[in-house]
Amino acid sequence: MSGGAYLKGARWERSLKNELEQRGFFVIRSAHSGSDGTSPDLIALRSTKKFALECKAWKKGVRIEGQKMNIMKAWEQHTGIPVYIAWKKGREPWKFYPLITLRETPTGHTLQENDLSTGITFEEMVSTPQAGSPVGNPA
Repeated sequence: MSGGAYLKGARWERSLKNELEQRGFFVIRSAHSGSDGTSPDLIALRSTKKFALECKAWKKGVRIEGQKMNIMKAWEQHTGIPVYIAWKKGREPWKFYPLITLRETPTGHTLQENDLSTGITFEEMVSTPQAGSPVGNPA
């Protein structure tokens, strides 16, 4: 990733972090998480809800390499905290996707532009969950 692209992505991550904090979450940002691939970009914690986000601010579809997807699935399994892909496309609002919703390809996993409408909205992500919500569901 070029320096300019990294700075733009980091700016969007910080913006989403601020939005989550305004909604009562404690948010940990893992700077340069894409370079080591061992943790999601943001971890959002509140007494009633916890989730992690791998943030992508891409105009076209999202692609996650197979190794990175395996790392995120393992992280989700070990922590019990669901991981979502957070996708910001242009001027569209953030949308969130459980890992299981990405399509597998020979080289990784993808979301395409027509998937944008199927994502979970910000309001749905920050709403209070039902007791005992399983990993991988936004509730």
